[in-house]
Amino acid sequence: MARRLCRLSRLFPLVSLSPASAAPKLPHLPVAVNPSPAPVLPSSSASPSPALPRLFSSSAGGSSMVVVGSADSFASILSKVQDEKLPAVFYYTAVWCGPCRAIAPLISKLSGQYPNIPVYKVDIDMQGVGIKLGDLKVYSVPTFHFYHKGQKTSEVVGADPKKLEAAMESLHKQQQ
Repeated sequence: MARRLCRLSRLFPLVSLSPASAAPKLPHLPVAVNPSPAPVLPSSSASPSPALPRLFSSSAGGSSMVVVGSADSFASILSKVQDEKLPAVFYYTAVWCGPCRAIAPLISKLSGQYPNIPVYKVDIDMQGVGIKLGDLKVYSVPTFHFYHKGQKTSEVVGADPKKLEAAMESLHKQQQ
């Protein structure tokens, strides 16, 4: 199967500076209310990790997938994963991305199969995350970053089921 992905050229538009201010003017990006193909359910009392309580909306009852709802939440989760050396998967996606929708059922299945590894679903069109995505070198969706002991250990770019399953299995084995 060929690797499927969407390029993010619209995330990093040309920045124009006005003579009156030195601050760049970025066009307003639409914010998706629910980037998940499934309805957002109230969070369950189960926690994907003892150190990270489920403060954000969950997309499935028995799964460890958490839909990140804001840029502040994203920054908070990412710094907590890095500072406290926690395992995690960050799933960068967009509502308009066909390959993202195609791989979504597999992500849901894997998050249920590995409940001790939280999967954080981040909509790249969410207001305020564009600069951070550039820092993380996320230029295409879907992109998956795998963290072990607070460090990014692997990355899967595109909707490649075999690579995704292998990376998730590898992260699971590192946790044991």
